[in-house]
Amino acid sequence: MPRVTTIIFFLFFAAVLVRSQVPDICLTKDEYRLYSLVNEKRVKKGLSVIPISKSLSYVAKMHARDLFHNNPDTAFCSLNSWSDQGTWIACCHSKYTPNPSCILNKPAELTKYTGEGHELCFWDSETLHPDTVIKFWMSVDQTREIILNEKKWSYFTWKAIGVGMYKGYVCLWLGEALDAEPEPRLCGSTPGEDYLPLPDNKSNSDEVKTAPNGRYYLIFASLKTEADARKELSRFRKAGFASSKIILKDSLYRVSLNDYGTQQEALNAKKELGESYKAAWVTKF
Repeated sequence: MPRVTTIIFFLFFAAVLVRSQVPDICLTKDEYRLYSLVNEKRVKKGLSVIPISKSLSYVAKMHARDLFHNNPDTAFCSLNSWSDQGTWIACCHSKYTPNPSCILNKPAELTKYTGEGHELCFWDSETLHPDTVIKFWMSVDQTREIILNEKKWSYFTWKAIGVGMYKGYVCLWLGEALDAEPEPRLCGSTPGEDYLPLPDNKSNSDEVKTAPNGRYYLIFASLKTEADARKELSRFRKAGFASSKIILKDSLYRVSLNDYGTQQEALNAKKELGESYKAAWVTKF
């Protein structure tokens, strides 16, 4: 079954990272096809064509790759979530514990785009076609309303759109600000031209936290040695907990499934994990 998520929350925009220059990117035939299909649906409704954005397309491409390689979407976190394996701020977004900044601020974290971002995500097989994606989005009220500026989204005017597709994952970003970057070019026929490596500023030392930061960690294992803790860490990350890490506290290595800004967020996350992780507990560090 395909998975789809959408952001329906609002938050005052605050950039927190140094904005970076967007690298030279190109749109694949499928990405450009999806972009064209979105505007085709809009034009039929008498709406304006949304200009393609290099900045938002870069964000979309990065997120699609992060979803495939690092799996920040877990049983609790939605497809709008980001892992801790890049130059962005890791975050978990879900309908149970919504984290609007996880989405709205991402364009400013990765590019010089000046507006907030709104995202639609989709996942199915690696061979999915853009026509399948747009057909599904048009059949779901929430996603159709965003694309066609219906109901609450009628107050928005989309001036930029970005598309990224990678091995079954599709990310589409919309923004109300014009993009100062030139439009992205179309990929040629050269194999591998769309190669776009994920930025990585993480090191192994980031996996072990020794200094308290006031966050609430959802702990599922407490071990005496770092080696044993790293084995558990590897197991949890393969299980989909991309933000898991080790907390060194009181000479014990505690393995965290995820961490949160408030105790209630952590407790809500524990509740949603179900019976398999009922032994997990919350600790502040």
